[in-house]
Amino acid sequence: MKKIIIFLGAPGAGKGTAAGAVAPKLNARHVSTGAMLRDAVARKTPAGVEAEGYMKAGGLVPDAVLCKMIAELLAETASDTTLFFDGFPRTLAQAEALETLAKDNDAIVKCAVLIDAPQEILLERMGGRRVCPKCGAGYHVKNLPPKKEGICDACGAEDQPATIRHRLEVYETSTAPVIDFYRKADKVVAIDGSQDAAVVADAVFNACK
Repeated sequence: MKKIIIFLGAPGAGKGTAAGAVAPKLNARHVSTGAMLRDAVARKTPAGVEAEGYMKAGGLVPDAVLCKMIAELLAETASDTTLFFDGFPRTLAQAEALETLAKDNDAIVKCAVLIDAPQEILLERMGGRRVCPKCGAGYHVKNLPPKKEGICDACGAEDQPATIRHRLEVYETSTAPVIDFYRKADKVVAIDGSQDAAVVADAVFNACK
C-alpha cells in the first residue's frame, strides 16, 4: 500500500527543508505543490493541460484540478512508495478530498508532521522568501531567485508577494482546520521547528520511519 505523509507548518517553519532532507534517507518521494504543478504542465498530463489553461488566463488553479493532479500522481506511483506531501492539503476541503483519493488509489495517510515555530522566528527566516500567489512555487531573493526577476518559473505569473505577516495570517486561517482534521484522526506528530535544521530533520526521520 502507498503511504502518504503530510507536512504541515507555517511559511518559514522549515517543512520543505526537512522533507527534502529526510526523503532520500527513507527512499521516499518529496512532492511539493509547485514541483508537482510544473511537472504536470511540462508532461502535458490531462490535469496539467487544464491547469495551464487557468494560469494562462490569469486565474488560480482550482481545487478540483489540483485533486486531479494528485489522482494522476497516486495512480502512477508504485504500491510500496512513501510520498511526502509538502504544500497539499492546504485547506480542509483538500484534506477531505485527499482521503477519498487515497482510498481510490490503494494509499493511506500515515501521519501529518507539524513543524511549528514562534512567529518571531518565522518573520526572521522569511525576510528573503517569495511564493508565487498563483501556483505556490517558492523562491528566495538571494538563495533561489527565479530565472527572470519578478516572474514565476513555474507558471509565468508576475511576482506580487503578500506581506510576510499577511501570509502567516492566511496560513493560520486556512490551515488550522487541516491540523484539527488530522488531530481528530490522531495522526499529528508535532516537532519544534525553532531548533537547528539538522535536529528538526532527525526528529522528522524518527517520526516518519
